[in-house]
Amino acid sequence: MNKELGIKKKKQSGFTLMEIIVATTIFVMTSTALLSLFNYVLKINRRSEALRQASQGMRNFAEFLVKEVRNGQIDYFVLNGTQPGTGIGPCQPPVIDSTVHDTYGAKSNWLGIITPEGEEECVYFADQNGSQLPSTTFTAPSGSNYTLALEKTGGIKQTLNPPNFRIDSLMFLVRPVRNPYSPLGGYEQISPSAVIMMKFVAQLPTGEQVPIYYQTAVTPDRYDIPR
Repeated sequence: MNKELGIKKKKQSGFTLMEIIVATTIFVMTSTALLSLFNYVLKINRRSEALRQASQGMRNFAEFLVKEVRNGQIDYFVLNGTQPGTGIGPCQPPVIDSTVHDTYGAKSNWLGIITPEGEEECVYFADQNGSQLPSTTFTAPSGSNYTLALEKTGGIKQTLNPPNFRIDSLMFLVRPVRNPYSPLGGYEQISPSAVIMMKFVAQLPTGEQVPIYYQTAVTPDRYDIPR
């Protein structure tokens, strides 16, 4: 009698097939939920890191442009303060006569710079081949891959933005529009400055395209405006 009771208890202490199925199902569902949550958090972290790196890359090359202007000066294409000078590449000065002395328009998609070493540079809005866009083009059409280009004396050209960036819009607001240091510009009593406005689109390793907006104002370190 006791032997039969012991065998019966051993049988009752095991798991039934239904209990195993239920336990397995709960385990699989919990594991799947945790794995999905882990992948989601991992994806967010990768996107955040990619966006951080993209933003840092944008700041690096934008800061290069800012330093060129701040440490050098805005190029107004005036020689010896009394006669029109010549520009390089896309940065060609307008025809200056007795009535027209403006170098820049109300807004421009290019900017002439004289570096601290005295070299001329031209920064401009370019298409995917590095060719200058029309001076009235400030926004790229949909599907284009426009860039920020730099041309130096001697026709040396380079693309400033990293390969994973494209430029969707670019505008320079230069004030004053004529050289304030020479009689050719009328000695306007305004220190030169340039407002730079750009919209980048960064291609992240995750496959996303993220727009980044950048705007800053920079003034060259020269304040000896003739009075």
